[in-house]
Amino acid sequence: MSGWRRRLLPLLIVLPALVAYRNSFDGVFVFDDRPSIVDNPSVHNAAPWAHPWKAMQAPRNITLSGRPVASFTFALNYALAPANVRDVFDPPPPGSLASPLPFQRNAWGYHATNLAIHLIATLLLFGVVNRTLKSPIVAGATAIIWSVHPLTTGAVTYIVQRVESLMALFLLLTLYCAIRAWESKRWMIPAVLACALGMGSKEAMVGAPLIVVAWDWVFTRGTMAEQYRERWLLYLGLAATWLVLAALVAMDPRPLSSGFHFPDWPWPTYFLTQCGVIVQYLRLAIWPTPLVLDYDVRAVTAFTQVALQFLFLTALFVVSCWGFARRHALGFAGLGFFILLAPTSSVLPIVTEIAAEHRMYLPLALIVAAALASLSTWLARKRPRDRGWFIFGNVTAAILIVSALATDRRNAVYATDAGIWFDTVQKQPHNARARNNYASDLLKSGQPRAAEEHLRVAVAESPKFAEAEANLGVALATQGKAIEALPHFERALEINPFYTAAYENIAEAYGFQKQLAKAVKYFIKALDQRPDDVALLNKAAWILATAVDPAARDGNQAIVYAEHAVTLTERRDASSLDTLAAAYAEAGRFDEAIATGAAALELAQSRGDQAFPAELAARLALYRAHKPVRM
Repeated sequence: MSGWRRRLLPLLIVLPALVAYRNSFDGVFVFDDRPSIVDNPSVHNAAPWAHPWKAMQAPRNITLSGRPVASFTFALNYALAPANVRDVFDPPPPGSLASPLPFQRNAWGYHATNLAIHLIATLLLFGVVNRTLKSPIVAGATAIIWSVHPLTTGAVTYIVQRVESLMALFLLLTLYCAIRAWESKRWMIPAVLACALGMGSKEAMVGAPLIVVAWDWVFTRGTMAEQYRERWLLYLGLAATWLVLAALVAMDPRPLSSGFHFPDWPWPTYFLTQCGVIVQYLRLAIWPTPLVLDYDVRAVTAFTQVALQFLFLTALFVVSCWGFARRHALGFAGLGFFILLAPTSSVLPIVTEIAAEHRMYLPLALIVAAALASLSTWLARKRPRDRGWFIFGNVTAAILIVSALATDRRNAVYATDAGIWFDTVQKQPHNARARNNYASDLLKSGQPRAAEEHLRVAVAESPKFAEAEANLGVALATQGKAIEALPHFERALEINPFYTAAYENIAEAYGFQKQLAKAVKYFIKALDQRPDDVALLNKAAWILATAVDPAARDGNQAIVYAEHAVTLTERRDASSLDTLAAAYAEAGRFDEAIATGAAALELAQSRGDQAFPAELAARLALYRAHKPVRM
């Protein structure tokens, strides 16, 4: 291949993915993005390079917990975003006059990083397949089709699932460097470093050393003993990276979502359920519809429910092992498929996410490579060489076009939070969590009656769903049915006494009734469990500072809450500063109220807010007249 063609080849390989994912930049922060990015203090780090360990220590029970490498990349996104937009995680609501530009400028960096990871992984996949099969055409087709397959959207457009694509990138880099290490041992160190970084990105990297050993067995000559003598140092280095993973797992980063301690999901039940899930994954690899953000998978309680799927997967595994023993490429692909899925789809129950499309991100590459390699081999036997490659090219082009169009359509669904949840409800009408989340969006957009309809279905489908009960109470309270709402809040607390949002919901219900003394009492109860929740601190402090009812006011307590909110936000949140100014005014500290109110006004104006500065200016005039705010 000539020099200019070699230089042009990477661009040709990634160009289809660039086109297919061009509209992924319109995607909003959804579902697990919220706790892992929007509400994660370890991500909100203006200089993660100064304190990298702090940026790597995500709170427990979120997607980034125990995944320091991935966590650090999100902190970098936050730090590198323009300072005046890095805290803008939501687009303006429909009909708002506010500009969407601040949100778009912030979200752009997160999406660009996800896409860059995907493109680099695509090039690495090409390198691995090309060095394995010695066929640039098959390798290029594999990389291109994989890169635009709609099943990859779950790890690219869904922002926080970067943990999956980043892990896949490091696994491909590990394998690529290990392959190159046959030519020069200097590639061993990059292979081990890549493997260690992958272990710090996601636990599914655990299979990487095994995949390297499997590749060596299938695609090189010599006995296993001969390979060990040649590669023992590499194998030892790769195995040593398991210590990194062991240390991270030992911290028990996500006890509320994974483990063997869930009575509703004992390991045998989870294993049997995964038989149906994995077959579903295989079907989606071939025919990727319908794609769903959040799958509602019911537990399999009897072997007969999945007997056919179990027998199919068992046969596939046996054939893969037989092919592997015979050193057949398809045996490597099949065994690699099971190794990659084993951690999440058989070994460790993950009860909050029984099925997820992003888990098929890298296993899909094995399926595509196996299918295209088999097609090219069959055509080489059945057709003349030129005719065979012509057919291969046409088949590849057809799959490419169909896949790219499907990916484009799937990315468009991520453009709004309501859109992705409405899509999920349409495809899975019995999905209680999807209905609850869609109802939350309806509540935010002022449609409580429509939200109530979805929430009643949600609580019927899942009677122990505390959040749905609480949201149903909110929907009723918003319609002026506070008396009907309160039993649902109480039911939510009965299901989960630590569900802080229920206290907040009760407070909101009393707020709708203008019973502010009762409202602030429940906001304070919520703060007992979430003392660093900025939104809660502001709500409680605002009532304490501005309520017309004197029984609800306490200026000094309002100052305590508001000052804590301002400290947590490092004086970069105009709403917190506004609350603190009102608290100072209620306590008669008008000089401090004027200074703080002016700071809030200046900050809001610098960030391009439209209506908020006018409100702040009006309150600032009150402080200058030595008058408190009354709402």
